[in-house]
Amino acid sequence: MAEWFRSEAWRLRWLPFLTAAAGVVAVFLLQEIPMLRRHALLLALLAGLGFFLPTVRHRLLILFAYGLGLYFIIKSVATWLDLPFGGLGMVERVLWLGLGALCILSALGMGRRRPPAWAAALLMVALGLYFANFTYVHYVQNNWLQVIAGVGLTGAAFWHAATVWVESETAPPDTA
Repeated sequence: MAEWFRSEAWRLRWLPFLTAAAGVVAVFLLQEIPMLRRHALLLALLAGLGFFLPTVRHRLLILFAYGLGLYFIIKSVATWLDLPFGGLGMVERVLWLGLGALCILSALGMGRRRPPAWAAALLMVALGLYFANFTYVHYVQNNWLQVIAGVGLTGAAFWHAATVWVESETAPPDTA
């Protein structure tokens, strides 16, 4: 058992998945506390500071992909089943289920010893689709500041996905 806890599968697949599941449960429980809801962006930015540390960036990205995938899937399924924490529209419930699947596939790909380039590109495509939907929803509501932010985030996500994809196509094959 101790050998399994030291294994790569535990570190890169199971630990991030279990941590993400706990995080999603915490998000659903904590989003009802007004103080935390008001400062959710600040908390997310503080947690995101870890992405600037190269030693933990890859693990955080796997955790992020699992967490986002679980959140999207749970919200979509909860909406289909009319559970209280659902609340998505018709387009979002279908889109979020697909986005959740893309994020989980991305996390599984990034959980390999040598993660393929498509894993990060897939996560960026999922985020780009999410931000495109975000932009449209706020456009309909006439929230122009959110629309401007959404266009920038959509463009950045798709640009990053395209950059990763092109770099992986032009890179020499890995012979190791």
